[in-house]
Amino acid sequence: MRFSDRAQALEKRNTQGAVAGYDLGSVIAQISYCLPGETKPETVSQVAGGEDYQIPACLARRIDRELWLYGKDAKEAAGRGEAVLVDRLLERAALGEPVEVCEESYDPAALLALFIRRTFSLLTPIIHPDRLEALAFTVEEVTKPVIDALAAAVSALNLKTEHIFVVGRAESFFYYNINQPEELMRKDVLVCDFETHLKTLLFSVNRRTTPIASFVEENEREEIKPVQPSGDAVADDRNHMILDHSFAAALGELLENRQISTVYLLGDGFAGEWYRETLQVICEGRRVFLGNNLYSKGACYAARQRLSAEVTAKGYAFLGKDMLKSNVGMHVSRRGEDAYLALLDAGVNWYEAGKECEFLLEEENVFTLRITPLDGKEVREVRMTLSGLPQRPARTSRIRMKMEMTDASTVHVSLEDLGFGEFFPATHRFWEESFSL
Repeated sequence: MRFSDRAQALEKRNTQGAVAGYDLGSVIAQISYCLPGETKPETVSQVAGGEDYQIPACLARRIDRELWLYGKDAKEAAGRGEAVLVDRLLERAALGEPVEVCEESYDPAALLALFIRRTFSLLTPIIHPDRLEALAFTVEEVTKPVIDALAAAVSALNLKTEHIFVVGRAESFFYYNINQPEELMRKDVLVCDFETHLKTLLFSVNRRTTPIASFVEENEREEIKPVQPSGDAVADDRNHMILDHSFAAALGELLENRQISTVYLLGDGFAGEWYRETLQVICEGRRVFLGNNLYSKGACYAARQRLSAEVTAKGYAFLGKDMLKSNVGMHVSRRGEDAYLALLDAGVNWYEAGKECEFLLEEENVFTLRITPLDGKEVREVRMTLSGLPQRPARTSRIRMKMEMTDASTVHVSLEDLGFGEFFPATHRFWEESFSL
């Protein structure tokens, strides 16, 4: 099992298969799906026919025997003292540190795989795993350890599809948004995510470009947190009034001088009716929606888009923080003529960007890469030196180069000397270097 890159995904033109979007947060998980021929995703409920979409993202091992529970059952058993709770599953798997439970050590990737497998059983009666065309995970922050942890966990599912993707929540929001009625996004669109603290995502577009450039501005206010019940109703009401005032003030600052047409309120922090002042601030001239499955539905739209032959989604191009902001390439000679070899393209998710190629050195042990930013910065060149390479005439050293991103702005280059046939045998010496875009 491996994650598919965008180029591989575009080779598959069939967009009529079943797809799924899996929102895996630190607290809550959700799964949405779209059946063949359907245009809008649905979300899996833990209760048949109900709307119980939120699955607590945790496991718990019973104290009396090695039996693992997940979701609500895990939280309830742990609350009764019958099991040991293990939360932050994705974070633990990304860190790779063993998890100690009941004097035993467990592989965090295996625990994450167990949770994903158990939650996927909720989807199986609707879509058999063999019929799943594509699966997109959406996570709070996309990093290489997170991608590696998910890749290891998903391999245990034995899915038939190779079209498995990871997107950030901002990108899920983008895909959800552009698939809504046009009147909801005539102006900017705001998400208020209130699970552990206030997070906001502000969607805006530049309609003067083709395709339409789309941006999501992310902000966090860690000091604004949900009220934790104390058992004292009077004190809780007072704390909710204080929270409502702080929340309204924070959103008032955000909304000032911004043209926002739609606001989405997400997260368990909005449970109850404590935010009356806040609603007065955000409802004036705007559509406001309360819900919790925006990210998983957005991931579902993203999965379907990745199977499409269309490079842009409904004429929109997303330029988020996980996207490359520069083109990377090098000048080469092809059949005696100067040419440009594109290596990495701006506008692609950094974790999907990569290139492997072979070329002949024009000089003894050096070559240059050209960095072309799309944000107005100056074009620059990065000089790569292969120290210790045997001295050979020009164009008699064949080099294999593998290029990948380690984050949104760091390029890692691996090089290997392949020599030039029998005349100049390969040393298979390796070089590695990283540079910032």
